[in-house]
Amino acid sequence: MMRREPLDPDERQELLDGASERNIAHDFTVRVLVYTGMRVAELVHMRDSWVLWQDERIRIPPHEPCDCGDCRQKASESESRTLDDYWMPKTDMGARTIPVRDPATWRVMREFFGRNETYGVTRQTAADRVKRVAADTGIEKPVSPHVLRHTYGTMIAENGATAQYIRQTMGHEDLSAASDYIRYAGRQLDEEADRLFGVDR
Repeated sequence: MMRREPLDPDERQELLDGASERNIAHDFTVRVLVYTGMRVAELVHMRDSWVLWQDERIRIPPHEPCDCGDCRQKASESESRTLDDYWMPKTDMGARTIPVRDPATWRVMREFFGRNETYGVTRQTAADRVKRVAADTGIEKPVSPHVLRHTYGTMIAENGATAQYIRQTMGHEDLSAASDYIRYAGRQLDEEADRLFGVDR
């Protein structure tokens, strides 16, 4: 079982609907997390220049100069790194390209980056946006940016993604982490089949 249970398809849609009823910042936050599997630290450093508009992809770079509060704090706490070293993805595999094929996500990204060059908020603000939208819905389980990352991984596994695809799009160092999504999606499918056919295990 995953530590943070992903949203099922109905919950995912309910969250997306709730986000679109708020404002562009909330809609952007929720949609990009649900349809990219990005880590929240990646999202908060996202810039318009990361978006490959013609290719329908987001390219997360191996390094992006940053002087946000989070990066300044990390640099001040580090014995071996300076502010010039930040921002960078969590892992080497974190520098990646993510195909995005949801038309509504592209519409929201175009609108958002038509007004902003960067996402430009802290991890806490991004998490608060997700939690605010979730609180407006009937979703009972905890919802956070990391839950939305798990939701993406499970969603693409349910749709037949290979462990290698999951690893590449989510930026996992280890293939076993990506394989967990496939195993979880398989258990979910078994549980749904049992429910549909009235099997009690």
